Amino acid sequence: MEKKPFYTLEHGGRRFAFKRPTVDQINRLTARISRVPVSAAIEFTAELAEEPEAWKALLEEKPGLALQAANGILELLGFPTA
Repeated sequence: MEKKPFYTLEHGGRRFAFKRPTVDQINRLTARISRVPVSAAIEFTAELAEEPEAWKALLEEKPGLALQAANGILELLGFPTA
């Protein structure tokens, strides 16, 4: 049986799927996101992407999408987001 992704983000006709983060991954993100938000979100989502190479290629063009994905993941976990 195929495992359902925790979160998905659609962009440019493609769907990017992400796994559920661990507590350690969330802690690393929240420790850095106020200082370097885009960099922290890129690292966080890169660890969770089910197709890391495709995700990395998209982020080279549109790095801000990492923040959108990170915020979506945190919202699903019940964290308040801006």
